[in-house]
Amino acid sequence: MREIRPIREQEADAFLDLLCSVFGLDLGRASHVFYHEPMYDLSRKWAVFEGREIVSILTTSPLEFGWGQALGIAGVATKQNRRGQGIAGQLLDRVLREGEKNHEPVAFLFANRPQVYQRAGFKVVDHVIRAPILAARVYREQPYMTESDVRRIYNTWAAAHPDRLRRDERRWKLWQFNMRRGVPLLGGYACAEGGLLRECVPFELASSWPMERGTEWFGLQSMASLLGMPLGEPRRELLLMSRAAKAPPQMFMTDQF
Repeated sequence: MREIRPIREQEADAFLDLLCSVFGLDLGRASHVFYHEPMYDLSRKWAVFEGREIVSILTTSPLEFGWGQALGIAGVATKQNRRGQGIAGQLLDRVLREGEKNHEPVAFLFANRPQVYQRAGFKVVDHVIRAPILAARVYREQPYMTESDVRRIYNTWAAAHPDRLRRDERRWKLWQFNMRRGVPLLGGYACAEGGLLRECVPFELASSWPMERGTEWFGLQSMASLLGMPLGEPRRELLLMSRAAKAPPQMFMTDQF
């Protein structure tokens, strides 16, 4: 008998095992993130059960924009011997119906291959790119900003347009969990780690940015254009797909669901 529902506490380990096996993740490292990240919520971890066996999974995340609530979908995974049977599509359809009931009628997800999601009504609305930032010749390391200053700048920026993602306290805790620090950039701030810039809110235009050479932007193509980023040749990494969105979301990969 097939059942589709959110998992229960005693089923979390099996959910994580399937997630790791499909995406090739190290179980030990993934376990810490899985159980300790601030958005952890069993009611948003959905699975298809056949008897007691979990055969397909996904996780949802609440998103808030100026125009209303939306649903982020991630970690769609099906056991290898059960693929091609439409199981993930059934799971996705059920989750989308629940989202509509819970006033989350718009959905977003990141994907490598669009076919499964296109059948559920998703369309490609943007691309995640990775591109070198044209850095200024002179770079001086900047002191870290306080979290309160970063919050103030981001919240002011987010409130200025309805397509921008709002962050409640849980999302700011997720930001701390993922990023933890920002430095001044062109009247605003930037969050770079390991040579990747995943979030920035600049308020000035410049033909090159005061950043360490070799730093790359990892984020939405539309955001790079909106923020006036001086970039080299981009490489496409992922598709951003949406169901029912009127415009691409203005958000950063620090909020990736």
